[in-house]
Amino acid sequence: MGNIMDYISWRGDLSFKAAPFNEVDAAIFATVAYVELDRIVPKEPDQHVLLKTAYEEFAGRLHDPKYRNLGRIIPDEVILLFEEMAKSKRYSTLWMSGYVNHIDEQGEEQFAAVTFQHENGDIYLVYRGTDDTIVGWKEDFNIAYLDVIPSQETALTYLKNTAAALKGSIYLMGHSKGGNLSVYSGTRCTKRIKKRIKGIYNMDGPGFLSEFLSLDAYQEISHITHWYLPSESMIGTLLCHGKNEYVLKSTVKGIMQHDPFSWVVLGPAFCKERSLSRESVVAHLAIDEVMKNLTQSQRKQFVSIIFDALAATEAKTLSQLTLKSFMGFIDSVKNLDSESQKLITEMGRLVLKTVRENR
Repeated sequence: MGNIMDYISWRGDLSFKAAPFNEVDAAIFATVAYVELDRIVPKEPDQHVLLKTAYEEFAGRLHDPKYRNLGRIIPDEVILLFEEMAKSKRYSTLWMSGYVNHIDEQGEEQFAAVTFQHENGDIYLVYRGTDDTIVGWKEDFNIAYLDVIPSQETALTYLKNTAAALKGSIYLMGHSKGGNLSVYSGTRCTKRIKKRIKGIYNMDGPGFLSEFLSLDAYQEISHITHWYLPSESMIGTLLCHGKNEYVLKSTVKGIMQHDPFSWVVLGPAFCKERSLSRESVVAHLAIDEVMKNLTQSQRKQFVSIIFDALAATEAKTLSQLTLKSFMGFIDSVKNLDSESQKLITEMGRLVLKTVRENR
């Protein structure tokens, strides 16, 4: 069984003209977007650097922890993936542009994106998923009670600016939160831009409230929007998805299936399962039950409880969370006021109720 690294070994000598863009390419772009490209890839969408050149510059900076350390949740193989792309005929001559990466702790936003472009004009616009920063995870949780999170609006602006600067067909993609941003920006953009979009790929990213998927604006791009979930998905099953849903075979279990390197590849496609695992379905139902039974205010309160406790540890990233700071987080939760404890107890009750009913 192969994965996205093997795919490059098998098909890296094939140009996009010989073997058109496919779902595995989308996953590769979405995964390599986790690499730090500051001062390597231009910020402007109309200025570019060859992927091969970008990797050479990146490799020369690996002595710097900023470029070498990806954090706890991003696989180290991402760096090797970038290297293999740079060696391949398929990817090495792609242009890279529009690298943006910013963190706004006050505005609770984590956003990063980069654009790849083929010489034929095709544009592969990639939104990065949640990185190692705690503010990034806070923003993800905010989806539970906000109609729009800051990075969604930033993603839409990024798409508009890229479409204005570059000509050609557009493909949107991202892993984890990046997948959610792809769907959001593709839904909310103008009709003129929508006509240029040929595919949207959400790689195990959260969905949306059902009301969003009912919008005419989403229906206009629903037929080209693809949702990919590993069989035991936890992140990707959050909220609701569209119809074009594919369940991927993985070589690992549970939450570790969120790792794109675990997804099984055969030729130009992923190996598919018939359906999500029972555990994944029950987890989805449990979260859905909580969302239905708690008010928007209660959801906001719960998110605040968790991240106020994390803030007390003074850690800015998951990598900075030590055993000592984690124990401090637990103590903060234990010392909550009665109203907060009641809310957490109610959430636990709803989750247990769903699990028991679906055994």
